[in-house]
Amino acid sequence: MIELAIFDMDHTVLGIDCDHSWKYFLADEGFAPPAHRDEADRFLDLYKKGRTPIIEFIEFQLNEFAGQSIAEIRTIADKHFKQQVRKHVFSQARNEIDKFNYNKIDTILLTGTNRIIAEPIAKSLGVCKLIATEPHIKDGYFTGRVYGPVLMKQAKLKSAKDICLKMNIDLNKVTYFADSITDVPLLLEVGYPVVVNPKSDLLLFAKTNKWQIKNWFNDVNFLAQPKKTNFRL
Repeated sequence: MIELAIFDMDHTVLGIDCDHSWKYFLADEGFAPPAHRDEADRFLDLYKKGRTPIIEFIEFQLNEFAGQSIAEIRTIADKHFKQQVRKHVFSQARNEIDKFNYNKIDTILLTGTNRIIAEPIAKSLGVCKLIATEPHIKDGYFTGRVYGPVLMKQAKLKSAKDICLKMNIDLNKVTYFADSITDVPLLLEVGYPVVVNPKSDLLLFAKTNKWQIKNWFNDVNFLAQPKKTNFRL
């Protein structure tokens, strides 16, 4: 019996990569140089190959955060969500989250994307809790660094284990929805793994392990609207 539902974010509940769209958005809005689009493309290609240089990527991704206040970046993040992200939410993902919430099963959005970008998405989806990479803040301003690990691969697995320990939930009673081969460490640990729109490498892995496979699609007429939930930052 499932006691906790965890969802990956990019290409799982969304049809896009938010870190990538964030950089394009900043360039379009004049907050970042146009050359950052090409750099964002490079990092996305490296991620797809499982070769993300984490320190270099974080420095690039948080470049525009440095020296800005929480309120300033949150305003930009909200605009990014409304203009670039909301239309890419999978309605099927929202329906799954709604069903778990209705049955009083906690839902968690677990992502390597930083919290400020992910917060509007988590709130709109109606998940109970967001676990994300934490940008470092000092005296109310972002430093351009991160606090704690970047939640990718083994760090994401450890984060899931930590939250289950805190909630006193066995991983065998957890379902995890994810799209990438990089999510396999956690998919192997949970009792109810679900892969979403898997590429050939993960699809083969899923079939071999007899995991549930879901094919979701973008509904351009669907706009995820915020719901009243017990969402906790």
